[in-house]
Amino acid sequence: MQMKLENLNEKQLEAVKTTEGPVLILAGAGSGKTRVITQRIAYLISRGVPAYNILAITFTNKAAGEMRERVYKLLGQEPPKRVKYFSRSAPNMGTFHSICAQILRKESKKLGYKTNFTIYDESDQKAAVKKAMENLELDTEQFLPKNIVYAISSAKSELMSPEDYSRYASSFFQEIVEKVYSEYERILFDQGAMDFDDLITKTLLLFKKSPETLQSYQSYFKYILVDEYQDTNKAQYELIKMLAQVHKNICAVGDNDQSIYGWRGADFRNLMKFESDFPKTKVIMLEENYRSTQNILEAANKVIRNNSLRKDKNLWTKGEKGDKLIYFQARDEKDEAEFVVRKIRELEKLNDDFSNFVILYRTNAQSRSLEETFLKYDLPYKIIGGVRFYERAEIKDIVAYLRTIYNPMDLVALERIINMPARGITEKTWRQIVPLWQEYLNDKNHLKKNIDRLKTISDKAKKSLARFIDLLALFQKSVEDQKLGELIDFVAKGSGYKDFLLSPKNEDKKLENEARWENIQELKSVAEEFHGMPTQDALAAFLEEVSLISDIDQYDNGTKAISLMTAHSAKGLEFKNVFIVGLEENLFPHSRSLLEPTEMEEERRLFYVAMTRAKKRLFLSSTKQRMYFGSTQRNLTSRFISEIPENLLDKEVAGALARLKQKTSGSGLNSKILQNQKSAIIDLCPGDQVIHKTFGEGVVIKMEGSVAEIAFSQFGIKKIAVDLAPIKKK
Repeated sequence: MQMKLENLNEKQLEAVKTTEGPVLILAGAGSGKTRVITQRIAYLISRGVPAYNILAITFTNKAAGEMRERVYKLLGQEPPKRVKYFSRSAPNMGTFHSICAQILRKESKKLGYKTNFTIYDESDQKAAVKKAMENLELDTEQFLPKNIVYAISSAKSELMSPEDYSRYASSFFQEIVEKVYSEYERILFDQGAMDFDDLITKTLLLFKKSPETLQSYQSYFKYILVDEYQDTNKAQYELIKMLAQVHKNICAVGDNDQSIYGWRGADFRNLMKFESDFPKTKVIMLEENYRSTQNILEAANKVIRNNSLRKDKNLWTKGEKGDKLIYFQARDEKDEAEFVVRKIRELEKLNDDFSNFVILYRTNAQSRSLEETFLKYDLPYKIIGGVRFYERAEIKDIVAYLRTIYNPMDLVALERIINMPARGITEKTWRQIVPLWQEYLNDKNHLKKNIDRLKTISDKAKKSLARFIDLLALFQKSVEDQKLGELIDFVAKGSGYKDFLLSPKNEDKKLENEARWENIQELKSVAEEFHGMPTQDALAAFLEEVSLISDIDQYDNGTKAISLMTAHSAKGLEFKNVFIVGLEENLFPHSRSLLEPTEMEEERRLFYVAMTRAKKRLFLSSTKQRMYFGSTQRNLTSRFISEIPENLLDKEVAGALARLKQKTSGSGLNSKILQNQKSAIIDLCPGDQVIHKTFGEGVVIKMEGSVAEIAFSQFGIKKIAVDLAPIKKK
């Protein structure tokens, strides 16, 4: 099969056609690396390489999905609706975790696990750690479970078992972690569960324990491509080295200047070591940029050259020189937000719709003043990285039911649902149930018969528990004759969850609960993606996808609203107009980086990533003083501003609103802004019907000072500052 290589520059073409042996592609921001990776995969297939011999790994499901679609388009084929790993007819494309999950589904019995193991997300991990701490009689207030979860995750990323950790534990906290880590691992194994990090570490353990299994996958994956190689941690790095040792046809694509995840174990030095790991590596540099203007690229190049731990490259473009970067020093965070609004309104008049704008900040707490100001001036916005769909309580509840059906050993899921909705099964009762449940796990009839052994719980609770056992047995049997979407409906109704949400008794939360029920219906839409699969297989694939999804996977750039997100969340995205706010010492760069050179270099890389998201215009701002975490802070302007050459910056001084007042003649945009500032505060109470200019009709469900929690019929629940928002009583 012949494939025409299109729209590739000389270096990209070289990267696509160099298929044999180790290849390191140093791909600068916006240099078309996704195009190179996809055309390289398609090129391999067109030259007769069996598709199943190709393994392509990236860091998000979204990136893997886009890669898959592009490859099939290049081959003139329709992409499959569902990902089938290790199929004889398709290349294997996915994230590290999804690929490893599939390997473990096939091979986990060799590690003593059943193939229906559950994958624990962060909240499940926290619950398991709390259980471990209770078993060890440790104070969960003195030692926060979330901190212990982080420590265990870091240890696993560094391939440290509980035994390894015990040898290095030197502080009192680490000694506590060591104890919890061992108990936590026991709990996960007993419950047939693995956490996110286990997917990789257990795959490595599998390969070390079973050399023949490793050899089979080394033979299978003859051509390996890894995107974002600079973001690999030690475990991921070791996995790739293992798999590539036989054929050595490995292509690593990355950019050490965009390594920004050191805090979660990523080590950009893995990219720097590639040439020594794989002798005779061919290094190809992609420096031509297809995203940003030359002025933006020059500024980014100048900033990143202040880092010493990097491979030097110089981004350039054949495109326009573009506008200078605009830097504004505001009086405070309110003045800074006013500046952002003013610039957006100016560009809006040039027909830039709101989806072309993003506001980037170092920490999520900075969004508050921006949100208030956007509401004040009636600008639509969306927060990226807030409560995710799969983290909503109602979704986690239904998913917990499905997890318990799939893996009855999963006590974290069971504990969540056994009294949801309320069945009179208290925490005290639950503690007595656990040993009995584990003893008769596979025999629900014996479990029911032995309920009477629970001497200290009421007869009412025993009857309730018996009904719950019957309910789960019914749900498990229904897997045999219902599709996944039907199963979700059956669970939501049969468990009483639908009645719990939509009961007339909850009239005061009617709109809120209707929105929650609509979310459960949307879960059925997700289930439709698994149409055509046997329900047991569909359930396994669905639960796996839910557990592996990330923030960026849920990003939707089609909504006509201004995006607000942290600089970390912006990785992999691009926007016509980018604002980077809060450029002050102690904020960006973050205070914890000031005394550690390697952390400062990562902060600079993060700023570089933020800068190179901009296609056409880049706005930078700082404040002279800022209200942050309840206190007024006065910080110096970020050092990153001084690293940008003067000739690339247009500077504006503080007082955006003051200048507007001076220019206002009583009409036009400026007049409208000033009039909005004087809008009267309306008096609202729970139950009041209101109309918001953007969100439409809604009902007030809660008031806290001047902030109303309002359930809107089309947009769900929003928190609105009533003294700022364009809102009125109906």
